[in-house]
This record gives sequence, structure tokens and C-alpha cells, in this order.
Amino acid sequence: MPFKLALLGLWHPHADGMLRQLAAHPDEFTLQGIWDPDPQVVARHAARWEGVLPGFRVCGSAAELLRQPLDGVLVEGRVADNVATARAALERGLPVLLEKPAGGNLRDFEALATLARGRGLHLQLAYLFRWMVAVQELLRRHRTGQLGQVYLFRGRLPKDLVLYEQLVHELGEFRGGVFFEMAGHLVDLAITLCGPPRRVTPFLHHHHTSGPADYVDNGLAVLEFAGGLGEIDITQLEVAPHSRRIEAFGTLGSVVIPHLGSGHLANQPVQAVEVHEAGAPEWTTLSPVAQPLQISDLREFAGVVAGRKAPDFSLDHDLLVQETLLRASDML
Repeated sequence: MPFKLALLGLWHPHADGMLRQLAAHPDEFTLQGIWDPDPQVVARHAARWEGVLPGFRVCGSAAELLRQPLDGVLVEGRVADNVATARAALERGLPVLLEKPAGGNLRDFEALATLARGRGLHLQLAYLFRWMVAVQELLRRHRTGQLGQVYLFRGRLPKDLVLYEQLVHELGEFRGGVFFEMAGHLVDLAITLCGPPRRVTPFLHHHHTSGPADYVDNGLAVLEFAGGLGEIDITQLEVAPHSRRIEAFGTLGSVVIPHLGSGHLANQPVQAVEVHEAGAPEWTTLSPVAQPLQISDLREFAGVVAGRKAPDFSLDHDLLVQETLLRASDML
């Protein structure tokens, strides 16, 4: 029996990828309907998916959609609205897959987590880079002890300069600007590899010659851990291609992912992973076959809700990621 889902909100750039995976896996998932408060957002998605994706039915309100027979809800609206939207689903007794980041206010997300726990409902953050095949190789090596103590984590997720005006319009309401939007992916991985940070130091700047002077378009944060350091680099001024990168250096081994790709950037047929083991004379390059993004988020969500597995990333972890992200974005 396919897992019955609804989409509450369609504004987020990742919403289209979720719809794409629902369309590609009708044996696993079925869409019961969608809702977004913005008619233009609805019309844009309807032009692509109406008549193509079974179940692409527009409801007149969130309450109407939540009355449908559902196994879970995807929340893909505006970041500022998503926590309140997720609360409505949880109060209806439905598990939630919540798009990152989890709003701009830590207390609201903490209250949401408390509600989910009190109702015994699964609440999962949609950090899609967790499930990329190259990142999974990194996490596997960490989990099996092949990295030893990770003493340095470095990651950068730039945004293209050609998107500058669009992103200023979309993210200008947040003090952390583009850093707040993108850094959570890397905070998520840094904490997974290194544990809770002892100190978080942000360096957030506006370096473009135009745009609001208080808008963060170039940011760096240093995370200090008990046994290592993390460096997170987010810019909105990028012109170099294929420059998204993750590096993890440990006492027994190291992993470098030279280009992550993304849900909207071109993904190579294979995801190169450079690895080194202590004592080896050279690095080795692995070439795992890339997998479609976001299907793993959906499968993890459905598997946990159905009781087939425990979550790979706990709610406590997601709470720590959100708190650290807000500290790094100077928003706490």
C-alpha cells in the first residue's frame, strides 16, 4: 500500500524535487493533495504537475487538506511560515517531514518538537545532503571508525552570483541572509562527525557592491568541538563552477568530496569521493553511482512512521543543528 502524503506549502525550491520523486515512485508514495496560500506559487507548480502527477489536487485551505486520509505531511512552504504549518499537521495527529531550516526562532521549533514528542509523532528535518551517495560514504567511514577522531571539518556551499537579486528578495527578512539558508546542511554534517560544538563564532558580511548593506551575502562560521574544529563557508558571490565541497580530516583517515552537486545543479553520473587511510602513500578516488535526491528523505520518513526502522538522525540531533545554525547566523 503506497504511503499517503500531502504537501503543505510549495514555495520552497525543494518542493519541486519532492513532487518529482512522488511521480517517479507511485508504488511507494501517493499524493493526496497540495495547498499553498500563494496562488502564483500554486499556478507555477500546477503548470508542470497537473495532469502528470496523480493526486495533484489543489485544496482551498490547509485544514481541508489535513482532513484527507493521510499517513504523513510534507511541509515545503516559506521558511518563516513552516513551523506554524507543521504545528497544524501535528495537532491533526500527522507525522511531519519539515523542510530545512526549521524557521528563524529556536523557541518555536523547540515547542514544535515538544508537541511531536507529546503526541508520539515523528518529526523529521529534510536535509537532503545527508542522503547523497558521496556523503553516505563519508558517514559510513565515520560510523565504522575508519576516520578516527575528526579534528577538522570544512565545507562550502556557494550560491551563484547570477541569483543575487532573487536571493536578496527571498532571504532579506532573515538576519543571517544566505548563510542562514544554506549553512544548516554543513552544520548537520559537522555535528554528526564531531559532536556538539563548544563555541560557535560567526563572521557574517555584505561584500557585494550593491544590495542592502545589512544583507549577509558572504559568511563564514568557526565551530569549536571537544576534539576538533569546523569551518563553514557560504557565499552568494560565486562564479566558479563545481565548487561545492566537503572535507573531513581524521586521525585514522580522511574524506574529501570535491563537488556535491545539488537538487537544482547538474549531478554527475558518479559522485567522486577522495579517501585516504593513515599510512597509505596516496589518496584513492572512489566513484559511487549518484542517486536521485530526496527519495531517501521520503523513504526514511515513511520507514520510521511505519515502524520499520529507527531514525538515522534523532530529533535531539535536529534540535542541536537548528540551535547551532541560529548561533552561526547571529540569529539566536
